[in-house]
Amino acid sequence: MDNATPPTASDQTPGTAAPEVLKPRADDGTPIPEATPPAQLSGKPATPATDKKPRRRTYRPSHKATFIGLAVIIAILLVNAVILVLVLKGKAKPGDLAASGQVTISKGVLNKIGVNTSSIGDSGVVLVVGPNAQFNGKMTVASDVSIGGQLKLNSKFSASDANLTQLEAGNTSLSQLNVSGSTTLSNLNLRTTLAVTGATQLQGPVTIGQLLTVNNNLNVAGNLAVGGTLSTKTFSANGLTSTSTLTIGGHIITGGLSPSAGPGGGALGSNGTVSISGNDAAGVIDINLGTGACSGGTLANVAFHTQYASVPRVVITPVGLAGNFYVSNLTSSGFSVGVGGGCLPTGGYGIDYIVEE
Repeated sequence: MDNATPPTASDQTPGTAAPEVLKPRADDGTPIPEATPPAQLSGKPATPATDKKPRRRTYRPSHKATFIGLAVIIAILLVNAVILVLVLKGKAKPGDLAASGQVTISKGVLNKIGVNTSSIGDSGVVLVVGPNAQFNGKMTVASDVSIGGQLKLNSKFSASDANLTQLEAGNTSLSQLNVSGSTTLSNLNLRTTLAVTGATQLQGPVTIGQLLTVNNNLNVAGNLAVGGTLSTKTFSANGLTSTSTLTIGGHIITGGLSPSAGPGGGALGSNGTVSISGNDAAGVIDINLGTGACSGGTLANVAFHTQYASVPRVVITPVGLAGNFYVSNLTSSGFSVGVGGGCLPTGGYGIDYIVEE
């Protein structure tokens, strides 16, 4: 800067401080000596018209002043940025927060819904969470829970008492299952014992891979087909049909109620009687001949207790008696036993019979 002539005392206003005269300095801060006017160097008096104006010098601040100025500018920019962010954040609308997935709940609502873990009773406040919610800790619900959609469990489901209208499960392990109503199972696999207290109805085919043990009675309303050997201690059937050979290793013992028998005619003689013991399949006819039984004819008439479906076959065998005995009047309801001509000794005789249809 140019050297300025210091003002005189008459130029200063009373009561004001004298202005500071700036002097040029070097980069290290030392004063630069003033230049000698050219007129003084030549010894000639300087004239205002011929003298050149003095050269202006540039003021260069120090490094310390430069750093301080930059720091002030940066601080001002940071303050302006913080103020701008706060202003924009204050102008954010609730709809923008909901669109970004954020939920804002006032402190009053949090107090009503019991965030402070105190019991609030029936506050009448409904908390609706629109976005997805995730609970990382345990959640305890004291009352009922209603789920409108599907419930997906990635881990175990444990319940002391469960009432399920419809259950669809893949691999399910149940330590105990009590079913009071109807149950429909497409495929049931049991590894251990199946105990059924009440009646069991199996409407479809039943396949048993191993031994079937029935400790009590077994009633079969339909047909019973046995592909292997049927072993029974006692076998009782109202009707037995064999489409192939029937082999019986022991005795054949027939049973049933006894038929009825009556005298046939004059072949019995005077005061002759007839009785029968056995059943419709086999038995013996007891004949007591009276006096004068010397004519042939019918000795006894036998009536079956249960009528056969068709005319059966009857085989008779006299016991201890030689004679010409025969079967006559054979129908599905009974038959008659007769004797040919000749006199029979008075006394009792037995005639065995076997009936087969």
